[in-house]
Amino acid sequence: MSVNHQYINLLRQLVEESANHRIETSTDFIFLSGEIQGRLRENLSASTLKRLWGYVDGYASVRPSTLDILARFTGFPDWETFVSDYCEVESVQSSHRVVSESIYAKDLTVGDQLEIRWNPNRRCLLSYQGENLFVVCGSENAKLKVGDSFLCDRFTPHEALYVELLDKDGNKELFVMGNKGGLTKVLKI
Repeated sequence: MSVNHQYINLLRQLVEESANHRIETSTDFIFLSGEIQGRLRENLSASTLKRLWGYVDGYASVRPSTLDILARFTGFPDWETFVSDYCEVESVQSSHRVVSESIYAKDLTVGDQLEIRWNPNRRCLLSYQGENLFVVCGSENAKLKVGDSFLCDRFTPHEALYVELLDKDGNKELFVMGNKGGLTKVLKI
């Protein structure tokens, strides 16, 4: 199967984000092969991954099953869905992502409210408390509940949102929203 190099680049980026690991050395490909095996119980050899990343020659054509496995690793059901739901989103097609649509905590005042959405059908209303602290004041279909609080400095459409979720004792835990395709909506209310 011939490949769209731009879409492959996006898939590689998402795989690295999903693995939380930059893939740059021979050892990194062995690591990634193990992560895929551990998470999906499917096998992709380090040599196949090296070809796809361009670490060694040979990725002029790629098996559809290889692309399906990598798409599943990033949270999509298959390559075709990855292409239609992620790659063909207008703002993601460019070689750079537009950050101008971001909402930064430093630009908010205490009491400002944000609405964020992500797939599948998740929605949260947030109230800004100052110093990058947000409190959930509305939640639909999300693990976050009303009253939960977290630290965050920016919200960017089409990007996954990584926050430091605070528990009732003030301890921090990393929490991700929109890991599968990013935030679909970011709006100051």
